[in-house]
Amino acid sequence: MKVFVILIALLLSSRCLNAQTIRYFVRGTLQDTSGTGISGATVLLTSDFDSVLVKTNDKGFYSLKDITSPVFKLTISNLGYQSLVKDHIGEEGMFYIEIEPLQLQAQSYELNQILITGKQLLVIKKDTIEYQSRNYKLRENAYTEDLLRQLPGIILNDDGDVIAQGKQISKITVNGRDFFGGDVETVMKNIPANLIEKIQVINDYGDQGQFTGSATGRSQKIINIKTWANLRKGYFGNANAGLGNEGRYQVSALANYFNNNRETGVYGNLNNNNSSLSGSGYALKNGGDNGLTNLNAFGFNHREKYNKYLSSFGSYNYSNTRNELFSETFRQNIYPNNTLIVNYDTSRVTSNGYNHVFQWNIEYDRNKEDYIQISPSVSFSKRNSITNSNLIQNKLTNSYLIDSLRQQTNESTSNLNPLIGLRVVANHRFKKPGRNVYTELNIKNGVNTTEQRVDARLNFYDRSGNLSLDSLLRTFLKNENENLNISAKVSYLEPITTNTRLEFGYVYSYSEFLNDREANWADMIKRIDSLSNRYTYSFRTNLVSLALRHSGSKHAYSIGISVQPTLLSGESISNSIRINRIGLNIVPELSYSYTPSSEKSFGFNYAASSNPPSYLQLQPVTDVTNPQYPITGNPTLKSELWHTVDFSYNSFNFDTGNTLFTSLSASVVQDQVVANTVLVYHPDNVVTQETLFDNINGGFQLGGLYNASLPLVGRRIILDINGNVSYNNNVSLSNYVKITGKNLITSQNFRMQINPGGKLELNPSVTYTLNNTSYSLDEYEKNELSTWLLSASGRWNVSPSFILGSALDKNFYNGFAGSVKTNPLILNTYLEYQFLKGKKGALRFTGFDLFDQNTNVQRLILNNSIMDNRSNRLGRYFMVLFTLNVNKFET
Repeated sequence: MKVFVILIALLLSSRCLNAQTIRYFVRGTLQDTSGTGISGATVLLTSDFDSVLVKTNDKGFYSLKDITSPVFKLTISNLGYQSLVKDHIGEEGMFYIEIEPLQLQAQSYELNQILITGKQLLVIKKDTIEYQSRNYKLRENAYTEDLLRQLPGIILNDDGDVIAQGKQISKITVNGRDFFGGDVETVMKNIPANLIEKIQVINDYGDQGQFTGSATGRSQKIINIKTWANLRKGYFGNANAGLGNEGRYQVSALANYFNNNRETGVYGNLNNNNSSLSGSGYALKNGGDNGLTNLNAFGFNHREKYNKYLSSFGSYNYSNTRNELFSETFRQNIYPNNTLIVNYDTSRVTSNGYNHVFQWNIEYDRNKEDYIQISPSVSFSKRNSITNSNLIQNKLTNSYLIDSLRQQTNESTSNLNPLIGLRVVANHRFKKPGRNVYTELNIKNGVNTTEQRVDARLNFYDRSGNLSLDSLLRTFLKNENENLNISAKVSYLEPITTNTRLEFGYVYSYSEFLNDREANWADMIKRIDSLSNRYTYSFRTNLVSLALRHSGSKHAYSIGISVQPTLLSGESISNSIRINRIGLNIVPELSYSYTPSSEKSFGFNYAASSNPPSYLQLQPVTDVTNPQYPITGNPTLKSELWHTVDFSYNSFNFDTGNTLFTSLSASVVQDQVVANTVLVYHPDNVVTQETLFDNINGGFQLGGLYNASLPLVGRRIILDINGNVSYNNNVSLSNYVKITGKNLITSQNFRMQINPGGKLELNPSVTYTLNNTSYSLDEYEKNELSTWLLSASGRWNVSPSFILGSALDKNFYNGFAGSVKTNPLILNTYLEYQFLKGKKGALRFTGFDLFDQNTNVQRLILNNSIMDNRSNRLGRYFMVLFTLNVNKFET
């Protein structure tokens, strides 16, 4: 009996010893139904031998060490989601246990039929500002743009641009994928707001940043829309048909159908009222783009998931645009010795362009461990234009007229631009947590062919107004520019600690340009050798980098250094000129972010980039497309090196709803490629302004902005205060003398969103902008332009079926030169009748620009030039528009 007891004890003890010897490592990721990681969730592992509790990190990743049994249960919970229980039965001896990605379903709570939702308007994360759509009150049949207008820190301007935290949104994605190529207006005006769960404003560092977490370089600001994950089947769409006076019309439609793993969308648009590709009939934009535009457009978007790992998505877009543009430009060119060239130029341009863009993506994703994406793209564009212009030029010295010029130019231009591209991305996550390798290849090859016929008559006058020279110039120019770009990068990450990794990186970049320029006398079809050239050049860089990256729950930083040898080589085959320039850039890398809570964040980033000169700046022949402004390249130019520092601070107060977004930036450039504008005196006192190029230092830029949102009276009134300032120290050469143009631009905006109830919406705003320019030449005074813009828009639900709306803009400009001066008052208004079930149908009578004063004016500061421009826009017209909105979603 004693022997039997001893044997049993030995067996039990050996089993215990074996259990204590073997330790298992368990890891996995937790996601919501769109595939985005859920941070801060509780993961509880329980078994007969273990009870371990951990939290997921900001990527949704969790890991549990020293687990004694491969048989266990995971219990996962997080506020706002349904709890999940997962049983796991593993094999003994398999020490590494990888749990497939787990998904949590969103959950709402009902109490006595009242929906209880959080009041937190936004959540601040490291590189993302996240807005929950359910926390914003929207009217029936609202679209994405209606939701965006309510989000703190986001501004939609009259030109259709979206500004988030002071930066323009470059594209909008839906669930991380492009929707009709990522076109901002198409997404805003066609995706129903009730399909949206979240709006995410992201500092996007590309695919490398997404897979590796490496925030290298300067980010782009994008928006990602996350739809409700439980809506797996349905359709949405809209159709517009309108007729107006003076032959105005608009016919457009968009339809999108999705069913679990397949989604297809199509759109079409025909209009001559300057509407965009999206074709929304509800916008009260002030005439759209410059000129009068006829648009025909078509596109489709498709996404399909073939199995657990393989999917594809892409789009095709076609557009035909015909435009008639009339513009006036008042230009002042400043030179030393109190010499001033003043130009007044009027032009009329008629253009007709076609554009085809096809892009596709084939994606293989094996549980985020192995990822491959292959993205071919093809585009083709063609544009023909006819330009008729008249130029009056006066040369002044000490404010006295020396001579003048009258020039009439007729120009016809034809342009073809085919482009093909291929992008391949591959990423592999090793079993060791944090170890990762990322590779990317980009290839683009395109040809830009331009043919121009220029007929110019030039009459030169002396100071007394007597004709001194009459000249006729007729030339035929053909430019063919072939461009090949190849880049490849490899990034390897090796973990040092749980949150710290070492990254080794290599980037190879090669750009090759071949420019073939041929100039002929139009009458004799005879080649002009002095204006013709065949020029080829290439720019090659090899960048090697080493960086230490840390990503904790609150702190994240990167410290590194990169070494970049550069080689710029070129050859003018016609003139037997060769260049070979070798450079070396040693650039530090530094970034830091601090996110103490979901209500505050601070960020700092330093980035550097090298930019080669363009072929126009390099080719050693003269371009006389405009006889008064010939351009001659410089084959000895160096590459520019830009250094940029960015600071940002974001804050949100949960109790008051106040938000504050701020940023500061500074940029310095070495070996900046600048224009050297030279007065060239010809016989008979003829003067032209020739542009040459050179490298100089001294240029820098400073900027800052802020956006504050203050909700009042229970969010029935929201006050938005926005401001920005930029200081540009522009350096250039004028008659070989270095001059500095100091340009200060500051703008302040106050706007309110007033929504006292469900029947009235009112949005008044006021904006003041100051543009001040001064030059280092003492003989010239400061040039100052100030602008006041008073705006108001709103809508009033007169009855359950009738809506009255309007938008008013009044501009006050002070400082524009010549006939460019204008202070337009623009009023748009409409009356709408809604009908059909759910108010899906609407009939709208609209009046645009009732005072017929719509025009566009702007100022451009370039080198030693100040240019004020005025362009025509679509004026007063009336339209009756029928709109139908349909959508249906199923779980």
